[in-house]
Amino acid sequence: MSETARHRDKIVARDLSLAYASQTVLKGFDLAVREGEFLSLLGPSGCGKSTFLNILAGLVPHTSGDIRIDGQPVVAVRDKLGVVFQGYALFPWRTVRKNVETGLEIRGVSRAQRRAEAERYLQLVGLIDFADHYPHQLSGGMRQRVAIARALAYGPEVLLMDEPFGALDAQTRESLQQELLGIWEQSAKTVVFVTHSIDEAIFLSDRVAVMGRGPGRVKEIIDVDLPRPRGPAIRHSAAFIALSQRAWNSLSAEIGALRSVAASVETPDDIYAGAPHV
Repeated sequence: MSETARHRDKIVARDLSLAYASQTVLKGFDLAVREGEFLSLLGPSGCGKSTFLNILAGLVPHTSGDIRIDGQPVVAVRDKLGVVFQGYALFPWRTVRKNVETGLEIRGVSRAQRRAEAERYLQLVGLIDFADHYPHQLSGGMRQRVAIARALAYGPEVLLMDEPFGALDAQTRESLQQELLGIWEQSAKTVVFVTHSIDEAIFLSDRVAVMGRGPGRVKEIIDVDLPRPRGPAIRHSAAFIALSQRAWNSLSAEIGALRSVAASVETPDDIYAGAPHV
């Protein structure tokens, strides 16, 4: 991808709001996501991270403001978007291959082409040997890789990921983070990734949008100027720790209940070991 394309805004939200009768979820939400970048939304529970993702996916209508992809208003579900949820959302009666083919089948793609595309992306996520298995025969991490393969096989330009690794154990989570980076580097997709984990956001992203308490808004954008490709060792670098500390400081100002935890530790590594991911 050219440098010009990478600096073009793919997604733009301006003064976005969503209000229900008894609650305002988003208010004055502003965010621009660049073409081909990996951007994470980080914030406390209930701040509207997933709500914004659902609006962007066309699943929930906003109350006011403006949100566009490639300059076109988001008013419904669009085929240029792929969505990966925390709960996998696989069909238990379909094999891994057939699950990956689902979106292509809905679009009327031929059987031969569906199979070829499914196998291409199963190869990409390292599951080609499990193509004829059923979801219940897979581990949680493997099921999430199937969900990612299904979203990619649909051919989206934008991949929306709502805490896709949140239910996984730490080792599996870090392994899939590394795999996701490899897939993203090959596919050149624009990714919007929702997480509660500071470590995850810094490790994966080009930029991190830190959200304040609800009603949700973007409080701060953190540029993650770390070299790519990234491996596990980068988590121990001074630059990574400094970025993590900056994100923690931004979040801790929003979460008064965790300030005592922040004061009792010396480094971001201690925070991750002793405090919940936020």
